[in-house]
Amino acid sequence: MEPASLLEEIRFGYGPRLGATLAAPGIDPDRLLAQLTTPDSAGEAWAQPSMAERWEDVALYNTQRKAGSVDPDLAQRLKDQVVADTLTWAVRPAFADAGFVERLVNLWANRITVSNATGGTVRVIHSFRDEAIRPHIGGTYSDMLRATLWHPAMQVYLTQANSIGPNSPVGKRRGRGLNENLAREFLELHSLRTGYTQEDVTQLARLLAGMQSDEKGQRVDPRRVEPGPKQILGLTFRDDDPMAEIDRLVAHVARRPETAQNVGLTLARHFIADNPPADLTATLAQAYLDHDTALPPVYRVLLQHPAARAPERQKLRSPQELVAATLRLLGLTGPAGAQAFDKIRRKIPQALAAMGQPPLKPQRPDGWPEVAEGWLTPPMVAARMDWAVDLARRAGNRIDPVAMVDAALGPQASPLLRQAADEAEQRWEGLAVLLGSPEFSRR
Repeated sequence: MEPASLLEEIRFGYGPRLGATLAAPGIDPDRLLAQLTTPDSAGEAWAQPSMAERWEDVALYNTQRKAGSVDPDLAQRLKDQVVADTLTWAVRPAFADAGFVERLVNLWANRITVSNATGGTVRVIHSFRDEAIRPHIGGTYSDMLRATLWHPAMQVYLTQANSIGPNSPVGKRRGRGLNENLAREFLELHSLRTGYTQEDVTQLARLLAGMQSDEKGQRVDPRRVEPGPKQILGLTFRDDDPMAEIDRLVAHVARRPETAQNVGLTLARHFIADNPPADLTATLAQAYLDHDTALPPVYRVLLQHPAARAPERQKLRSPQELVAATLRLLGLTGPAGAQAFDKIRRKIPQALAAMGQPPLKPQRPDGWPEVAEGWLTPPMVAARMDWAVDLARRAGNRIDPVAMVDAALGPQASPLLRQAADEAEQRWEGLAVLLGSPEFSRR
């Protein structure tokens, strides 16, 4: 994979890796977009089992749990997998060579959120990222919306199994009705944001009633389908082929200008600024519409915009991004740092939780904060400083803090930061100054 520039690593990746070759200064859209189609063996080394590989154990666990007795070996195997999933979420971005790819995976998995905050998605949440998000970051948003809507993790997270057509055979027999969770979040968060009504939500819930996605595949249970036509966003959807009609709805919503505006704002806010330039958001939205929801052309417009090249780093790194940047800068993601990484790997999820980002557990259906104020409560800031001091102490006095300033920020480092790192009483304290500085926390 072609080396990135320092600005590309900081703004569109997870920061420079200790000792890595950097390209000439600037932003090269072709170089970054090539990551979408270039294999990344360093990242793939952290790949976890697919959903297809997990279903047997998940189904067996559910059956045994209902029977009141779970095989201890099965329980331990599933527990170990949860630990592996959690650590992978936390550190795969640090180890991967394709930083732009990992940023996009995290961006879209946050925009179309599934959370394990209540524990219900613990067995399926990681495959959501790898199977519903990752394959589509270089494709179309329409395909991503469909994949995420149908994934078991989304179905579980938004309790779609509880949504039954009230006039369906099952609905009449059990006296059950609709659950609007999935319909509402699909329109409000995953796609339109604006331009729909509560009636559209209700009608969409009627269309989605009976959706199922499990070890038997994706399907709509005809016994739970709400009969009759559904009027959604000015279109009529029928019940003679529910899966095809759901897919038609997704394709229509994906192509709406409101969704284009949402996609443009999401990208601009994540990569450029909490309040991005209006012209950038509008240009991204138009590129999205011009290319029939294809995402790479939209990324290209983003990378070519003057704001992408501006030296000012306006965005605050999330805790996950900060941890990844620290691990890369200190050389803990290469062979020479393997032993040091092993000593802290189990502490990383706890550190992230203290900073406000417990792995795989966003507290809201709109995901983790995309603006700085969401990460700057006093306890969160204190936890960032604790992380900086802990990693600096572990590095000890073998590392030159001024050299680390140059490696991390290059000419963008302020004279004040260089001076503070240089004048620290011990080298590790100078390193802590860097790792805990506002400058290192920004991208």
